[in-house]
Amino acid sequence: MSKKTHKVIVLGLPKTGTSTLAVMLRMLNYKVTGPDDKYTNGDTVFLDERFESYDGFQDFPWCFEWKRFLDDERTKFIILKRDRSSWWTSFYNSYGRKDKRYLSYPFMKIDKKLENEPKFLDFFESYYSEVEQQANRFPERFLSVNISEFEWEDLCMFLDEKLPKTIWGHVVKKPHVNKQKHKTAQTRSYKISNQLKKKISGLIGKENWRQLIIFLRKNGIIN
Repeated sequence: MSKKTHKVIVLGLPKTGTSTLAVMLRMLNYKVTGPDDKYTNGDTVFLDERFESYDGFQDFPWCFEWKRFLDDERTKFIILKRDRSSWWTSFYNSYGRKDKRYLSYPFMKIDKKLENEPKFLDFFESYYSEVEQQANRFPERFLSVNISEFEWEDLCMFLDEKLPKTIWGHVVKKPHVNKQKHKTAQTRSYKISNQLKKKISGLIGKENWRQLIIFLRKNGIIN
């Protein structure tokens, strides 16, 4: 079950820094889910059960299904912004497969092809226009940021949390998840480390593996 007073839904399209924010929330001991690739469009039972079991929600389908939880006063929303041109480049090159085979297609309904860039940019503008309208309605429950400028102080003040510290008493450094990952994903060292990750997480379980990684991140052993 949920551990926190607040529920936090990350309002940012994939490739806007959602993975980094998810790690930051986990460092604050939030139980975070997403992307949830087991979700089938319209499965409200799945959404409601997940919502009660977790504290934080990011990526698919939460960045699209957020309005379902708008009237729940426990819920806070963090809007992640990014320059739309750089978002499109990152989204097209890195986020899933092409055509209709990427995870968010049931919501975006645009074939991922280069010639559809204008349609994706229109979706981008419409998406953020809608979330900003709600942010104006409920300013105390919304925080709008750019992940490159977002710091621990901003997050902790918004969620009324203490700054996370290492075992040596220093404030934890902000993580940089997936930084240049697309450049290293084909290297031999990356493939070896990925194989080790699968073996270790298979032995100790995914949740224990995640907790181990969070501990290493918090204490500056990995970033």
